[in-house]
Order: sequence, then C-alpha cells, then structure tokens
Amino acid sequence: MLIRTQRVVKEKDFTAVLGRGRFVTTPFFLLKYIRNDRGSNRYGFIVSKKVSKKATERNKVKRRLRAIIQKTTKEAQRGCDMVFVVKKGATTASFGELQEATLGALKKTL
Repeated sequence: MLIRTQRVVKEKDFTAVLGRGRFVTTPFFLLKYIRNDRGSNRYGFIVSKKVSKKATERNKVKRRLRAIIQKTTKEAQRGCDMVFVVKKGATTASFGELQEATLGALKKTL
C-alpha cells in the first residue's frame, strides 16, 4: 500500500492533473502527470465501471498497479503527481504485461 504522502487524494489535485497534465498512452492505461512542488511523486488511480462492472476486477487492477509502483519508484521523474486512468484491456492483462507497460510509461515521463 502506498502511504498517504505518496497518493493523490484530493479532488482538486485529480482535477489539476487531468486538466492540465501531460500524458503517456499505453494499451492498458493513460498516464497523466504534472509537476508538483513537493519534490516527491504522488500517484492516483482511476478505474471506472466502464472497465468492469465487478468491483473485484477493478480493485485487482488497482492492487497490481500499486505493487508495480512500489517496486519501481526510482524509474519515474521526481516531483510529479501521476494519475493512471485504466482502460478496459487492463483487466485481462497479466501482471508482466502491466509491469512492462508501466515501466515504459514512467520512462517516457523523464
């Protein structure tokens, strides 16, 4: 689990990232990011009911992405708020595929 200082939690922060942020697209998610003045990264995850009607599947994707982020925090640019907007294909993707897509997206943010 990401600690609170590593998460985007406020609606105004989500709105700022989604509205003004740059983006990187993968087959499984859209990564929106914007610089912050904290010096550390914060992450948020959006998995809508359009991705899956089952909450268990939506939560599984979020858990997988959080685990990948915890292992690869050094790959990303420092001082960014990042929001992962998950697409439909992520529910059927394997952990390895998600990990590869996440690493590729984080490297593009540099």
